[in-house]
Amino acid sequence: MTKLRNLAKTTAAAGRINARPSPVARLLIVGGGPAGTALLTAAAKAGTLADLSKGLVLVDRSDTLGSGRLGNYAITSDTTAQTFLTAIENTSEPSLAALADHSAAAAVGDWRDKLGVPLATVGPYLSATGERLATLVSGYGGKVLKGHDALKATRATDGTWTIRLRCRSDDHEFDIRAENLVIATGGHQPLDRLVEQRVAGERLTRRVGEKLLQSDEVLTLGGLDRVADLLSGKRSPRVAVIGGSTSALTTVGLLLRSRPGIPFGAGGVTLLHRRPLRPFYPSVEAAHAEGFSDFGAEDICPVTGFVYRLGGFRLEARELVLRMLGIDGRAPDPRVRLHRIDEDEGQALDILDRADLVIAALGYRPRALPLQDASGQAIPLAADCGDPMVDDLCRIVDADGSPIPNLYGIGLAAGFVPSGALGGEASFRGQTNGLWFWQNDIGRLIVDAVLADEKKAIAA
Repeated sequence: MTKLRNLAKTTAAAGRINARPSPVARLLIVGGGPAGTALLTAAAKAGTLADLSKGLVLVDRSDTLGSGRLGNYAITSDTTAQTFLTAIENTSEPSLAALADHSAAAAVGDWRDKLGVPLATVGPYLSATGERLATLVSGYGGKVLKGHDALKATRATDGTWTIRLRCRSDDHEFDIRAENLVIATGGHQPLDRLVEQRVAGERLTRRVGEKLLQSDEVLTLGGLDRVADLLSGKRSPRVAVIGGSTSALTTVGLLLRSRPGIPFGAGGVTLLHRRPLRPFYPSVEAAHAEGFSDFGAEDICPVTGFVYRLGGFRLEARELVLRMLGIDGRAPDPRVRLHRIDEDEGQALDILDRADLVIAALGYRPRALPLQDASGQAIPLAADCGDPMVDDLCRIVDADGSPIPNLYGIGLAAGFVPSGALGGEASFRGQTNGLWFWQNDIGRLIVDAVLADEKKAIAA
């Protein structure tokens, strides 16, 4: 650790970058959770992990890489067991492939061909792969800093970044300079956004007051117990879930599966949503075989042929949607009702007023690292205004929508939308979140960009 600090430390005074030269890393990744380590997985799949590791610094605040907060959720994944296991099955790194014999991989494998994997089971597996990737990076000449917070990043006039880090064990602060910076710090549900949220023209917090929870509070371990406590004593409780995302459907599914069961009667759980709910299908033929035809050419991915590849619900959430829509003879759950907010706003407000509990499942916003320019002024980002953090090349964009050179983002709530050769339906509106995308197409975009810049520098 002392050697690394002596190598990478630069002196800072009054928040400014010291002009004194210091070694520069090629790439610094802030965040070693599922998204940050997905870059390493993508490189391992492509056979470029050794090249990427040279000049790489990976920083994470925890003492274990790979899982982030994912194992803290009391729900199943919207990713299959087979997809999780491709990280170690489709790799050029023998030591990574050897994890197939690890107990954590076997535990995930037990859920093959089922509707997702409990995230409590996924967490240890991602930790095992994350730690193995960290060992590989270190062996190839890279640096892994666990137990460190990234406090801010400053862009110098020459385009390099200086990242201020703090060791959590002793509060020592130091700087590392890097040519490229990746922010993979995950997402959250900020309270300030909730304060401004309106439903049917009414400010949500003012309308429902203390009845309001956010979905993240419900989906984490122990969250359902809290819901049960809040509804205890209600003979026929009523809950309104607001949102049309996977987290909203997952919240509904969790409420219905509660043990011991919350005594919901008919219509006890109402999902308030704005956009139509669409199921994913692997092909047009598969959709037609179940009598589902509510899609057009713009809803079909031109690369894979999937119907609602990006916008469609998958696995457990998909099954709930299929039931509620009565697809292929499925019977809706009488405890659940759907309500399109824009079709009757007055009724939407009545549902909120009559609910014993309101759960806002309105998605996540990125935890963007504070950024500033060489003069110490904050760099405003598009994400600060609620827009996507990144463009279609994973470059973080400023408030004017322009990409910031040598700055990339990946992970939950980054706002990436595939296009062109990456596929996706033209009708999709939203953002793409998913470990497979991060470990493949999205991760490769960043890895290839960083390695391409290195090749240009060598050629010059």
